Amino acid sequence: MQNAGQDYPKEDERPPADGRDQAHKADRADEVDGPQQADRVVDDTIRLNWREKLVEGGLTMVMAMAGTLIGMLVFFAAIIALRSTLEEWAPGSTEAGSIPFIILIVVAVAIGNVCSFSCAPYIIRLLYRGNELQDQRMGRAVKHLISVTGMDIRADKIYAINSKTANAVVSGLFRKAQCIFFTKRLLERMSQGEIMAALAHELAHARHRHMPMIFLVLLIWTLVFQVFLSLIDYYAYFDSLEEPWKMGVYLGINLANLYLLMFLVLFPLSRRNEYQADATAALWVGTGLYKQTLYRLYQINDQLKPPRKFLAKLGTHPTLQERLERVGSLG
Repeated sequence: MQNAGQDYPKEDERPPADGRDQAHKADRADEVDGPQQADRVVDDTIRLNWREKLVEGGLTMVMAMAGTLIGMLVFFAAIIALRSTLEEWAPGSTEAGSIPFIILIVVAVAIGNVCSFSCAPYIIRLLYRGNELQDQRMGRAVKHLISVTGMDIRADKIYAINSKTANAVVSGLFRKAQCIFFTKRLLERMSQGEIMAALAHELAHARHRHMPMIFLVLLIWTLVFQVFLSLIDYYAYFDSLEEPWKMGVYLGINLANLYLLMFLVLFPLSRRNEYQADATAALWVGTGLYKQTLYRLYQINDQLKPPRKFLAKLGTHPTLQERLERVGSLG
């Protein structure tokens, strides 16, 4: 792990490639005044081999699984604790399919997800070896965005993490406890203005409370799903099955519920949130700079080629072309 507070090299401290002198002159400004940034002409695309892609995807999956596991442990602990308490207060009130039982499930899911969302920043720092970021360019970007947005941006909640790709992400449930992460690849390859635009995008997610929105959607979906199971008398019907079959059917229904939740709700909601964060960030830093930053991000990560239409609908983010069109329509 690198020492906390490490400064990353400024754009003008790295040897420029041919044809980039003008770009580096533009990056030497002490303050960030707006969207006027020079275009990049050098190809610094990150191309990962299959092993690197496997490791990168594996770390992301481990992070998601760790958060889910924490949520599940708390979920079952809450079920056991609350169910015992309810049985003492009102015997028979926790019968499967009853209204108190449905409320119990929703409360347990809420507690589990609060823990999962709250632990996510610490899991990211652990798996990706994150350290507090003190970058002079980031300091200027924060100063500029505070003046534009009026938000209280805490620099000690901005971290640099190890990753093979260029990316930025906000994590955490509530704004006061949220952390923003920048990968070192992004910090190494993007200019001061582009870093400011990426920071603006993550702050826009916080401004619009997208993480609490996802949390609320999960609770509503859980409530609707449990009410549906109660209406079809699911619990009474499958009680007649042998235990192995009952567990198999229950697992299958929950897996189907999970996929429906992702493809019908979470993925479309995530894409909608990205559009909204794009629009807000473009308003803060300027449309020209923001469009340039989007293009650079996809270029660096070797994602300029649009995916097939059906694959695009299964993604958490819109395609570059869709995002550029939306930002361009803002005027």
